[in-house]
Amino acid sequence: MSTQNLPLLPTSVIGSYSFPRWLDQVRDLGTKGVLTHDQVEEAHDNAVKSVIKDHELAGVDIITDGEIRRETMVYFFSKRIHGFDFEHTKLHAIGNLDPSIQMPDPVIRDRVKWQQSLTMDEHFKFLKEHAVAHTKVCVTGPQMLAKRATNEYYKDEKELIFDLAGILNRELKGLVAVGCDFIQIDEPVWVGYPQDMPWLVQTFNKLVEGVNAKIALHVCYGNYQLKKLFTGQYAELFPAILETHTQQLCLEFAVSDGVGLELFQQYKTDKEIAIGVIDVKDDTVESPEVVAQRIRHALKYIPAEKMSIVPDCGMKFMPQARAFGKLKAMVEGARIVRKELGVA
Repeated sequence: MSTQNLPLLPTSVIGSYSFPRWLDQVRDLGTKGVLTHDQVEEAHDNAVKSVIKDHELAGVDIITDGEIRRETMVYFFSKRIHGFDFEHTKLHAIGNLDPSIQMPDPVIRDRVKWQQSLTMDEHFKFLKEHAVAHTKVCVTGPQMLAKRATNEYYKDEKELIFDLAGILNRELKGLVAVGCDFIQIDEPVWVGYPQDMPWLVQTFNKLVEGVNAKIALHVCYGNYQLKKLFTGQYAELFPAILETHTQQLCLEFAVSDGVGLELFQQYKTDKEIAIGVIDVKDDTVESPEVVAQRIRHALKYIPAEKMSIVPDCGMKFMPQARAFGKLKAMVEGARIVRKELGVA
């Protein structure tokens, strides 16, 4: 991705944005035949335009479409890949902190394989057409898709995840073909399975092989209904995570008061680090000064020219006014620190 017009400490989002409840009702009316497919798509288009407007009004440098068109960050993918059975879902615990947090997830009954375009290329073209800011596309990674399903086909989960990586690789190349130059892979559950890191890195590198775009990897501690889901720590992923074929790592640090930043003092890397400075699990809208202080702390461990500024995770589950307020505070906090560094 060209950084020609990006400032020092560029701001971005992790992916999802506040999801309007009315859109669920529109989709339901479409399912019932009250609204046509074109009418439902018009609603999606307008919702995406609203996200773009919010991101740009807040002053975010690199934006997404808020993942507004996706059923969820998981179902959008697994519903369109052969092998996932959604007719006989099973309740599935999300994370290892609270077993009561469950979702009705699909069952894998056959070898997974590509069966149709995920249409991310079309969604990106719409975003690019209507956005002024720089853009990126976020894609849920193969381990997340595997963990959010009940595997009743594969004897070896590693084989399943490798197969999913191959399917998604085709979709990533499709994004590049229509002009996407920045792709973020979301693997929020890596932190829950540190023992698998050696081969998870291998599958990740297969996923992005031959994809001619800037690649970022986002790993967090889980974020469903604004709740932390995993007990693991980033330290358990190092130094293996540095072997991923990425240009940027996106990690959350606001919720942990910066715990984990010291890893970049212990393990040297040339990768960019997108630091989470907005706690998406906190109802309070941070002040710009709080954000600035978090950035100053991170600068003790990461050079400014290698740092981007992001929220800890996605914003799907919070009200729009709160999400917008947090993004504005993030942008203003970054501006405060830029001025302190002598950058306009």
